[in-house]
Amino acid sequence: MEKKKKIILIVDDDKIFQSQLKSFLKDDYRIISVNGAQDAIDACIKSTIDLMIIDLRLPGRNGMYAIETIRSFNNELPIIVCSQISNIETKVMALETGANDYMVKPCNFYELNARIKNQFRYLKKEEKHIFKNGSLTIDYDAKTVYINGVEVRFTNFEYKIICLLANNLNKTLDHHYIISHVWGPDGQDQNGLRVFMAGIRKKIAKDENSEKLIRTDIGRGYRMTQIL
Repeated sequence: MEKKKKIILIVDDDKIFQSQLKSFLKDDYRIISVNGAQDAIDACIKSTIDLMIIDLRLPGRNGMYAIETIRSFNNELPIIVCSQISNIETKVMALETGANDYMVKPCNFYELNARIKNQFRYLKKEEKHIFKNGSLTIDYDAKTVYINGVEVRFTNFEYKIICLLANNLNKTLDHHYIISHVWGPDGQDQNGLRVFMAGIRKKIAKDENSEKLIRTDIGRGYRMTQIL
């Protein structure tokens, strides 16, 4: 199984910096780049991002706002700030807001890549790389789901939902909790969530335990049960 490249989001309105950093990292990572804070938030909601590199001085809302908002629904994403702001007060504020690391521009790209790798090494210690429950298998590294050893294609949001349920095995997650963690605080309504759950159920129907695997607790939410 070929290992997929990790996805790095670069958030910076400096096109030269974006281009140079993308060129430096592109052999090892898949790169997405955006210019503003809201675009960064939207990318983290709509896509599976593995690490974010963000400037603080952005058009419109600043980088601090993006970090704080993303942390409201994603506590695991590694965030590295790359900014020309060098005062200690801003560094402390960024780290307390939710950044994992802080580099001052102009920064050495070899050092930045070393810090990226360090974040991934830390995550690797924490991650469960393979999740198994009955005939369901989730390969977190490859971001792939299998039923009875056969790959099942999930949309990005469906994948986020099934991982969230798997990481909270046997626990009922209410609608608001799922919506806020998958789409962010202003995401889908309950009817929209039901549509996605129906899509997931249809795709796992080949599992003989599919009806037991994902349960609806009426009026409360959804849970994944352990199949013994």
